[in-house]
Amino acid sequence: MPTSTRALRILVAITAASAAAGLFATSASCGGGGAFQLIGTPFTQSTYTGTTAGSTGVQSGGAIDTGSTSSDPCSETNSRKFVRISMRNLSEDYVHYFLVMIAYVNGDTYPDGAVCEDDVQLYTSAGYIYVAEGVERTFGNYCIVGPALYYYHRNGQFRGAGTSGASSLASAIAPAEGSSPTYDTYFTAAGASLPVPNQILFHNPGTGEGRTLKISENNPNPCDTGGTTASYDDSCDQDAFYYVDEDDLLVGSTALGFGSGRRVPNEIQGTGCGCGISSDPWAELGNSSLDASDVRDSDALCNVFLRGGRIDFIFLRDDTDPPYPQLVWQVTDSAGSRAHEFDSRADVN
Repeated sequence: MPTSTRALRILVAITAASAAAGLFATSASCGGGGAFQLIGTPFTQSTYTGTTAGSTGVQSGGAIDTGSTSSDPCSETNSRKFVRISMRNLSEDYVHYFLVMIAYVNGDTYPDGAVCEDDVQLYTSAGYIYVAEGVERTFGNYCIVGPALYYYHRNGQFRGAGTSGASSLASAIAPAEGSSPTYDTYFTAAGASLPVPNQILFHNPGTGEGRTLKISENNPNPCDTGGTTASYDDSCDQDAFYYVDEDDLLVGSTALGFGSGRRVPNEIQGTGCGCGISSDPWAELGNSSLDASDVRDSDALCNVFLRGGRIDFIFLRDDTDPPYPQLVWQVTDSAGSRAHEFDSRADVN
């Protein structure tokens, strides 16, 4: 987490999980213009200047966390170098989601990076891809510069290549069975443990299996300078996850609101957008000194998860008016104390 604003904004490349799959592009420079959210240290506000699509599901809150991951990540205990994640679906449809986790290597470029340089292999062995110092990558309407690592869950694939049936789902969760939730085959009820990132983002880059589902517009190459911005959607209105049928076809309308088949960061609890006070569509790693009580007592920390803790996500489909987040989270710290409860309007536990 950043502690100050620099004149030169450093961008971090969020990429898809395989260069061989052709999901990312490299360019000579990463421009500050264009209709896309800039991600990096320090965190920057959107440069978007066009009109936005309708948005729903915003919850109230104070300013997002602007603290710093203050401690040296190399001094953290092994258990605090991970976060455990669980996902479940309470909707009657399949959910196809796009999960990206971004971690910065601590050093001169990213003094607030969550990753000890000696732990890069820990991240790559868990499925993160390393982006070298100075290398730029694009992912949807985002641009990132290394040294960083990213984890793109299952390449955004609905199910494993050449497979069929609910048991082969990849970046997707089968429908609930009545009132009983269905858990992700990877992010199970017990949770899957991954090296802790700086940011957690749900975002469809519009490539691979996401191409046929993508509705919002974005700059196709945000690492390039120039280009126009007037026709592109705000970062909080970029596609994050979808309700689909067993053939991965959209269920519901493309417009947000009642019957919508697409959902965006405005409808995700724990993002800057979901907090209702920024255009940052991700959740952020909190200051290393924070515990659950610090987060729980401050609206300013409404977008924070914690080292060594756990995040439980629940996908919903409840089109009520006024709307509330359709992806909610519950967050605990490394001691198991509750930092964030599920949004009370969701009536889940």
